[in-house]
Amino acid sequence: MSDGDRPINLDFKTLTITSLLFGFFLIPIHEFGHVLCDWITGHPASMSYARDHLLSGGSTPFLGLLGGPLLPLILSAIAVGQIARRANVSVFYPVAILGSIDRLALYSAGILPSDERDLAQAIGWNPYSFKYIFLSVELVLLLLVVISLIRYKVGVKTVAAIFVIPLLSFVAGAAFGVLVVERYLFPVQYGIQFGGS
Repeated sequence: MSDGDRPINLDFKTLTITSLLFGFFLIPIHEFGHVLCDWITGHPASMSYARDHLLSGGSTPFLGLLGGPLLPLILSAIAVGQIARRANVSVFYPVAILGSIDRLALYSAGILPSDERDLAQAIGWNPYSFKYIFLSVELVLLLLVVISLIRYKVGVKTVAAIFVIPLLSFVAGAAFGVLVVERYLFPVQYGIQFGGS
């Protein structure tokens, strides 16, 4: 039996717990990507649950803008690599899926996030340029996830669960994170980001 013919060992309890955790932390991971790249470029920054800001109050550098959308994509790509190695797929499927929808969720709602607009403006590109760059990468990562599920001969119901559990976890986690954590632990940042307390 070849490696591709072996069934994968999927544990739904682990998949659900990972989905809930990563679903809640996806927004802060995005914000941490901004903060990390801000610090790398010599611009000290901090963050709340759903917002980053430079300690100097100045403009975010290009790499700082890029870091937010980039970090979830990097984590997703690492997870896809681990899935290809059949390593702990119950953990890595949710990470791969959620990391690759960080921007896709907003694009699907017809939203062009400020990161993409600011990145394009910084280098004089069309405002939608980075949307199409990030969208292309996200779709490739999702395609690789789907290919792995086909390759591992995962049943339709299991495939549905592998996608639905992380997506529902993200919706619930992000809602709790923004409406409770951000609103009550970081009310100033909540007011700046969402226009009220």
